[in-house]
Amino acid sequence: MAKKRGIIVTIIILAAITSVSFSIWFIPQKEDSSFVVSDFKAQLESIQARKKVISDEIETDLQGLRAGTVTPESFIMRAEASTSQINVLIIELVESKAPQEWYQSYLNYGESLKSYNSYLRETIVLANKIKDNSSADYKENLEKLSALKKESEDFALKAEETKP
Repeated sequence: MAKKRGIIVTIIILAAITSVSFSIWFIPQKEDSSFVVSDFKAQLESIQARKKVISDEIETDLQGLRAGTVTPESFIMRAEASTSQINVLIIELVESKAPQEWYQSYLNYGESLKSYNSYLRETIVLANKIKDNSSADYKENLEKLSALKKESEDFALKAEETKP
């Protein structure tokens, strides 16, 4: 009798565990992930710091590309990865839903990141020209790079100036 009772209790426990496990599959899961920002200054500073790391690496690689120590293929791969990283930073800024007092600063830094992404795309164009061993003059590309970098820096300065 005790053996029969033990088997019944075991079956009930297994049935409960199984039903709870399967219920997880049937409960709708929220697909959208979001994060709550409470310190907008710290978040903006974090994004700025991450962008600086990305830009420092790209500048080093760009110098190596121009000096011939970094291959165009390697540079393109790194620049494309950096573009993706900058896109993540832009999304983070947009999804943070900054309050009115931080809105201008976030907007300006978002524009800075967009300009920097344009800069990265132009570095890829330059790397492709170098890869193709094109006899084309790189002066136009370098001028465009300089202009895009300056535009990005100008928006970053505006972001600093508009911080509350």
